[in-house]
Amino acid sequence: MSRRDVLALFGDQLRQQWTDNRVYVDRLDEWYRGVHNLPALPAHTTAEYQELQRRSATPWGALVVTAVAQSLYVDGYRAADSSQDAAAWRIWQANGMDSRQIAIHRGALAHGVAYATVQPGALDDEPMPVIRGVSARKMVSFYDDPAEDEWALFALRGDSVDFGLDRWRFRLYDAEAIYMFESGGGAVDEKSFSVEEHGVGRCPVVRYSNMLDLDGRSYGEIEPLVPLLARIDQDTFDRLVVQRFGAWKVRYGTGMAEPETDVEREAQLILLKVGSVLMNESPDAKFGTLDETPLGGYIDARDADIRDLAAVSQTPPHHLLGQVANLSAEALSAAEAGLSRKVQERKHTFGESHEQVLRLAADLTGEPSEAGAEVRWRDMESRSLAQTADALGKLAQMLGVPVEALWERVPGVTQQDVERWKALAAGATPPLLRISD
Repeated sequence: MSRRDVLALFGDQLRQQWTDNRVYVDRLDEWYRGVHNLPALPAHTTAEYQELQRRSATPWGALVVTAVAQSLYVDGYRAADSSQDAAAWRIWQANGMDSRQIAIHRGALAHGVAYATVQPGALDDEPMPVIRGVSARKMVSFYDDPAEDEWALFALRGDSVDFGLDRWRFRLYDAEAIYMFESGGGAVDEKSFSVEEHGVGRCPVVRYSNMLDLDGRSYGEIEPLVPLLARIDQDTFDRLVVQRFGAWKVRYGTGMAEPETDVEREAQLILLKVGSVLMNESPDAKFGTLDETPLGGYIDARDADIRDLAAVSQTPPHHLLGQVANLSAEALSAAEAGLSRKVQERKHTFGESHEQVLRLAADLTGEPSEAGAEVRWRDMESRSLAQTADALGKLAQMLGVPVEALWERVPGVTQQDVERWKALAAGATPPLLRISD
């Protein structure tokens, strides 16, 4: 596109959509990070009430996201008819995607969408496609059909240059090039405009969708939970107020003669101790107590809302309430069944995006992109090693499954571990030892 076309497209359509998307995602991000709107205060408040209000905010949204994200780790990429990782796996490793994938997963889970860019480049002085994750707070993508299209028509990324001046550095991606320019105060600085052809042949941006529906909408884990998260914070605030101002007995006295001198008034301001005895000469005097406000109802209401959060988000209740007492392996597995099914669904959606990234990266290096290749997910199920070893041993002995094919099913074992074991079993030098030599 020409400069005029790019700036016209940006000014007429893309800038406002990017701004609207940023506002929308920032709100979700606040609930994700626990810096969201605080619970409502009474009409007449003091600084003490405001401090309790600040203390009531709890990042439950982050826990919901973490419960899923900690079960999502890609540690292999291979064709269906091969026991070795595909050539594109080396690109994944060179880009440090073992670590970078975590931020992409968390971003997609929290915000509904995250992105990865794949561009020609160099790593360690070697030509290598560069893969980088991008938050939905910075980028928005545009499709002819957002529900069906694999590749975006355009993607617009904006990075803040100076918040005080409201100045942004934008990058517009299309199938031919990356168009870079700065904008501040609603106007584009045309002197900053530059073009960089990427040679990819398509828009080099891959979308990671958390829950993409047939209308092209993708919801994150946080958005449906916002009203429920607000209820829990309000429950916490109400309990803190009662705990601070009404959780103890109030002693009172009536019918006492009003003190006449300052000395008598001072003497009346007494501090009661355990062994103190209250006495008064007036026959009309009475002493009593006002009971404290019970906290049980407030705690039960909060726990009920947390259980609602567990049910709606498919998060095991013991992850949120911390109540685990002598659970058997079968009971623990049943409690985590909902979370396991949700994790499996996310593996399908995120896995397709990872494979799209790796196919594009392979195309840039001239390697054949294997359409049937799939990413391999690490097994993060809650099982004891002894239980797993017993099950795998039975598969080998009773069903004749090759032992080497079962190694990768051992929890916590990476693809590098499996390759090393195979090399040791074959009597060859393991790859890691060859590198060290």
